[in-house]
Amino acid sequence: MSRNKDTVIACYKLDGTLVRTYPTAISASRAKHVYKRTIDKATRGDVLTIKNLLWRRVDKNNVPSKIEPLEVRKISPEPKRVAKVSEDGKILEIYPSLVKAAKENKIDPHTLRDRLNGKYSSKNKTKFIYIEKDS
Repeated sequence: MSRNKDTVIACYKLDGTLVRTYPTAISASRAKHVYKRTIDKATRGDVLTIKNLLWRRVDKNNVPSKIEPLEVRKISPEPKRVAKVSEDGKILEIYPSLVKAAKENKIDPHTLRDRLNGKYSSKNKTKFIYIEKDS
């Protein structure tokens, strides 16, 4: 939506209910003590929230009182177990989580996750696999 006099900045709670509107991004930034460009990023969708609020640029004559709530991804309560595997396929060691396996083998957790998901090759490196719960 273009930035003109027909739009306002609306801020919403995470559940999607309208908190209030501001005539401009500058007035919103001053009220919330953040940079104007941060408000602009939020209204474009470059960032999801600012100070636990959702931000939208809307038509000032048609401000929705409710928007789609922010969907929070639920993290699995139980971490996946990881096994260190030899070249011939034998399990050398089992770890309760990816983080524990990464720490004990001095590997960055993000790198290990990518290797487990097949993003990076494990050629000439120690191999790791996820272990199913009932194993």
